[in-house]
Amino acid sequence: MSVLASIKSITNSKYLDIIGVLLVISVSVYLEYYKTTFTFHINNKEYLFYLGYFSILNTCLSMTATRLVTKKNNFGNLISTCNTLLSGAIDYLLGNVGAILTYPISFLGNYIAFKIWKKKKYLNSIDFIFFKNMFLGLFLSLLLNYIAFAYLSDKAIDWKLFFAIAIPAGISFGGTFNLGRMYPDNWINWQAYNVFKIIQNLMLLNIANTVKYVFYLFNATLGYITWRDDKAKQL
Repeated sequence: MSVLASIKSITNSKYLDIIGVLLVISVSVYLEYYKTTFTFHINNKEYLFYLGYFSILNTCLSMTATRLVTKKNNFGNLISTCNTLLSGAIDYLLGNVGAILTYPISFLGNYIAFKIWKKKKYLNSIDFIFFKNMFLGLFLSLLLNYIAFAYLSDKAIDWKLFFAIAIPAGISFGGTFNLGRMYPDNWINWQAYNVFKIIQNLMLLNIANTVKYVFYLFNATLGYITWRDDKAKQL
């Protein structure tokens, strides 16, 4: 078997799906992330919400969706569409007030990709639409995050934090917008996003997320090589 054939075999392997999910669960349990809680009050009565368990479930769904999309399985886009709502809720509870503005964009992008993939799966060469979507994604991220930082928070804008959040989010928006057209080169976009997130989580000493994005970086590399070869062979 050639090197390329081996890479494509790994890309489409169901065992890699299992490894990804087990990786998330094992690291989260080892770091006791499941113990993360969120306290809220209703009618002056305190309630405890076990946020950690939902976060682990959310990450497992995200991992599964990513792997399915890598294998061109449209069910992955459906999971991502639903999972975006859970991700946004968790991020909001963890203090990201801008989540109520940014996650609907991701939800819409994943839903559109799901609808397009239902009709046709054709790998496209990079074109003007690719760059237009990237620009639109970055513009929307900067705009929505500015609104969140300036008007939804009672703190002065921390510009380093603003760009640390807005730029990766913009890359993510652009990648999601381009998902429907199935560009092999879009995996390079996701590689850049994953590198941003690895650096970000290393600075925060968030080992669980660092491990997750290292896996995503590896998967994006497999996706790029596989999709590029599949595009060359399509009629």
